[in-house]
Amino acid sequence: MQAAYWQLITQLGSSSLLFPVLAVSVVTLWMSQQKKAIFLWLAALSIAVSITLVTKVLFLGWGIGIASIDFTGVSGHSLLATSILPILFFSIGANTQNKLKNIGLWLGLLLGFAVGVSRIVLGMHSISEVLAGWFLGLIVCYLAIYAIKSHHQGLAYLQLLAVCLLLAFGSTTPNYIPAHDMSVKLALYLSGHDQPFTRSDLNTAQPSKQF
Repeated sequence: MQAAYWQLITQLGSSSLLFPVLAVSVVTLWMSQQKKAIFLWLAALSIAVSITLVTKVLFLGWGIGIASIDFTGVSGHSLLATSILPILFFSIGANTQNKLKNIGLWLGLLLGFAVGVSRIVLGMHSISEVLAGWFLGLIVCYLAIYAIKSHHQGLAYLQLLAVCLLLAFGSTTPNYIPAHDMSVKLALYLSGHDQPFTRSDLNTAQPSKQF
């Protein structure tokens, strides 16, 4: 029962859930003439996702990690949840008083925190990997919130966000964007190896592959 609970929480950070939410959010921002917010949000998120992908590919393909802190790559779930969910809930109260907007922001941040905890509880990531995801996500979140705060016009068609959320949760394990599998395939293609490195390999890797 407890495992099922954490599995549900962890899906809040799934790319299969959050990329559609992100896409609809970008549309609503565009229709609200908030191009600066779109640029800052997507630029920062793209950089953060690229950093995450690089850390994963380096480890999966070549076994490059940081054994002393059990680091094999940034937690993508933690990053996405912290980068997107706070913006979603903040935008819902865009035309309300600051207190209500801040409630939405803190709710999103709390969910991002819960997603990170779920990754640790389920054994998917180490503490250092989740902390890295939170750190990158908070930077992205800050830049997006800063841009949205500079506008007074609220976001339109927020109902579509809820519909997108419900559709993505039609399954408790949405996986129509298999981000991890794609990372593994990319790492193997670039490295030329037949099998990806695993966490158990980190402690037995050659010193030259550790930091």
